[in-house]
Amino acid sequence: MMARLIWLWATLLTGCARAPDGARQPTEEIVSVKPWVMVVRDFASPEECAKVLKLLERCHSRDWPDCKELQSKLHSSSSRSGKSSKGTVAGKPWRNSTSFQLELNGELDGAVDELVQRAHVIARHPITYGEGVQIASYHEGSYYEFHHDSLSRRATFLLYLTDVPEGDGGETIFPLVRRPGTPEDVPPPLPPAVVGRQRGERLDFKVERMEEMIPYCDSDFYLKIRPEAGKAILFYSYRPDYGMDEFAIHGACPLRRGHKAILQRWMRFEENSLFRNTEDPELKRRRSKLGYERLLQPALVSTTDKPEVTQSLYAPSQAFM
Repeated sequence: MMARLIWLWATLLTGCARAPDGARQPTEEIVSVKPWVMVVRDFASPEECAKVLKLLERCHSRDWPDCKELQSKLHSSSSRSGKSSKGTVAGKPWRNSTSFQLELNGELDGAVDELVQRAHVIARHPITYGEGVQIASYHEGSYYEFHHDSLSRRATFLLYLTDVPEGDGGETIFPLVRRPGTPEDVPPPLPPAVVGRQRGERLDFKVERMEEMIPYCDSDFYLKIRPEAGKAILFYSYRPDYGMDEFAIHGACPLRRGHKAILQRWMRFEENSLFRNTEDPELKRRRSKLGYERLLQPALVSTTDKPEVTQSLYAPSQAFM
């Protein structure tokens, strides 16, 4: 029931269309409360996923000017050599998937815009407090080792665009969280995936190193979410007090077969200045001014008028003074 209400709010508040008639209604499942991880099945329709996949093809072929391939240092094998706060696997890059960043105009494409608006509705997060949308491809052997979505990224929204059959890898794994249904008294089969130290009440957990991901992906003990087209996950990497939640460390297990594609939106504590400062009227209407058409403005008083003095309802009565 709650999932259906959320989609109704998304339609009313943002103007986003829901899934086409006949499509299955989205359903939510909280798979972890620490960190908060929510799975939304049927978040996007097959038609919506297909449209984004066509855009991803254009990104790969470099014929869409609003899509830029990201060149991350994490793709370099040298990033994993020697000592590192993220662990060491000599000669192996931290990730090898292919990611693309959408420019602001690319984010307004009809195939992407409605998904982004709905994502912010379910996260209860202002739409201008988000980074540019990323879309990524994983092919056979692609992975992303354990990491934390830091840099003040409060929440992560991730939408799977393709199906990956059971046993073919590609899961999103949380190595510090038990799989639902795993008894709490059963010890983990592997040593802690994250090693670090506490730095006091007011400082974040300091990660010293992280183990190689593959053994944890091969185990059924840990929380893993398999890619299915249209399924989305939302999780929070920071607490409301701005403190980092180390339990939100996650990774993308190696893909054994097939193609995994995702759309990703990071939601931040601070507003994206590109949305706030834009002069593009369409971008303003659909981002920084989204929802303003429903507001009723208060009346303004002239600065020369003397305000009328009224007694507050909560002010002490003369009889009690």
